[in-house]
Amino acid sequence: MEKDNLKPIMHEIEYGKVKINLDKIMKDKGISTYQINTKANIRFQTIQSLRNNSASRIDFNVLAKLCYSLNCKVEDIIEYIPNK
Repeated sequence: MEKDNLKPIMHEIEYGKVKINLDKIMKDKGISTYQINTKANIRFQTIQSLRNNSASRIDFNVLAKLCYSLNCKVEDIIEYIPNK
């Protein structure tokens, strides 16, 4: 019997998710996508993907620009939700 033919069982681990609260912050402060776009020089598409929680990553410079423009902290924008 050959032991090399055995394959390990891979388990999918649910790590939780990261939620972007940009849409809520912008609505609460009455700030439009256009205002963020012009004030912070962030691409419209980038802002929209963050507002819709469809972004797969975020650049630290974009995050800093958002915090500056919205007068908020990083933890106001990004929230970690652990797996239940």
